[in-house]
Amino acid sequence: MLAANSTGTGSPTLILMHFLGGSAREWQEVVAALGPQVHTVAVDLPGFGDSAHLPGYTVTEMADAVAELIDSLHLERYLLVGHSLSGKVAAVLAARRPTGLEGIILIAPSPPGPEPMAPGKREKMLAAFGALQPDDHLRARAYVTKYEERILAEDVLARATEDVLRMNRAAWTAWIERGSLEDWSARVGTLTLPTLLVTGDRDTSLGLAIQQQTTLSHFPNAITKVVAECGHLVPMEKPHELATLIAEFLATLSIPQPYLNFIHSDRVSPRTRELLLERTKPRSATPRALTEAQMTTLRAVVARVIPQQQNPIDLAGFIDERLAAGHTDGWRYDVLPPDREAYAASLDALAAQSFSILPAADQDAILHQIAATPSAQARWFEDLRADAVKFWMAHPQTLARIGYSGIGIGGAHTPHAGFVTLDPGTTEPWEPAS
Repeated sequence: MLAANSTGTGSPTLILMHFLGGSAREWQEVVAALGPQVHTVAVDLPGFGDSAHLPGYTVTEMADAVAELIDSLHLERYLLVGHSLSGKVAAVLAARRPTGLEGIILIAPSPPGPEPMAPGKREKMLAAFGALQPDDHLRARAYVTKYEERILAEDVLARATEDVLRMNRAAWTAWIERGSLEDWSARVGTLTLPTLLVTGDRDTSLGLAIQQQTTLSHFPNAITKVVAECGHLVPMEKPHELATLIAEFLATLSIPQPYLNFIHSDRVSPRTRELLLERTKPRSATPRALTEAQMTTLRAVVARVIPQQQNPIDLAGFIDERLAAGHTDGWRYDVLPPDREAYAASLDALAAQSFSILPAADQDAILHQIAATPSAQARWFEDLRADAVKFWMAHPQTLARIGYSGIGIGGAHTPHAGFVTLDPGTTEPWEPAS
């Protein structure tokens, strides 16, 4: 069984795989940036890291080994995350359409077809790490830092250099001579699952231009992102930027792919699309207007007002952002102070009753009593319900659920303008299904 490091909780799980010469440790900074609310399993592929002693260096064998690990974890939902070498492995495994796979994230991936390399590069790489030589440490460090322009923290560089030195040289040779040249194009075919493809703008090996020629045709629904001032080792060069992109992508998984395609279509104006996609992004983990204790109570209240099951929208986070920004609907009840003060006072009053830890039935009883008793707190609770429903209805996840097509009426910079068919019970071909 492959060596792997599991961190965090939550679902879906991210199966993190590494580059040629790397190990599960390349993901340490990304995992830390994602936070404990994201469950990650960082894998050492055969021949690398703590799996250096394991055989099986073909693409099929590596995919089989990862599949075996995933099966042993009994995951209901997961994503494959492949970087460089393991990008090809991820694509091959995804093509098997395993149960529970919800998406794929490719970081400067080796393509499904033969990996293109500049003339002489393959020979130089083979010569670099064949038999052991006295200057191996210097060459390993050069491979990590000077192969392209890379800026790495010294501790990250030392760790990556150590990983290159502890890999099985046979795995290195097998990939360069055979694995990278394997042609899986026809067998991978077209994969319509949600896909994020990330490259660095300084990556001269497997940057965006190469991906457009070799990889993207296999992933028609891919979202592409280019990280600025970054080379090939994105997880180690720009871990926080990559973690942000991953978190944003995970947030879109709650939106069905057809509706997400609708949002990205020319039926939706650029400004509307920008606003909708902004709403899918994770809200700040740190409250901006309320205290941590007040946010805990707010989340408990909102959970009773709008119960949500899988993939809940962070309605409390949206409310906190509104309060911090000072946005209002233009009026308030004269018995209430400004919104931020009203929320703080009412939430503190509920916290005094230990609201957040009460059974659901007791929470409902308290809220029903507040709503039925004429008071300033009743007016606040009315405002809270309006806020919660507004943010819930405006989220793309809800719009997709009800099949809302009003966002597709065109506007500036689109060739469309409104509806054509207005007969009752009829829809237009471009309208999404609920």
